[in-house]
Amino acid sequence: MGLFAKIFGAVSREEMSGIRLDTTRPFLEVSGKTDFPSLLTSLPDLLPEASILYFEGGSPSGNLLEFLRAHGVPERAHVAYGTIWPKPTVFHVPATPKTMKRLAELMGSRAYPELAIHFHVYRDQSVLLEWHDAFTQPMLISGELSEQQVRAFAEKLRMSCERGASNKALHATAAAPGS
Repeated sequence: MGLFAKIFGAVSREEMSGIRLDTTRPFLEVSGKTDFPSLLTSLPDLLPEASILYFEGGSPSGNLLEFLRAHGVPERAHVAYGTIWPKPTVFHVPATPKTMKRLAELMGSRAYPELAIHFHVYRDQSVLLEWHDAFTQPMLISGELSEQQVRAFAEKLRMSCERGASNKALHATAAAPGS
């Protein structure tokens, strides 16, 4: 850990490393307005079993904090931090329908930063959903998930869905004459 990180409580280089969405492989961008209750009630139709919800940088309190502490699990994979300073609070929570339903209920009367600034979903060593600066940037969803399911998920949330930037470049290259 560097001196700066030690003195000021910043995130170390090691903590900035970790799993992230592989944008060199196909992915989809989901954009538009939504909220945590809508998102959390729509996710069960999209996610495979054994997925883990990753909440970073929120400021939970009261019964939300109690719930995250009670249902949190030890880190199964280190997700690359999206926050440099101060070192963020993170929670890893199993993505079960019951857990997501209760989180949606708890978030019904709260602002999204209480739960997370950055929200991701992973399974094993693979990020399935990456959402840095949640609710202000596009949600990136791995091509490991069915495009049809991702499009249905986006439609349910009334959000747009398109191929990620690197996917567009791949398709344009493949379609170009002489490729």
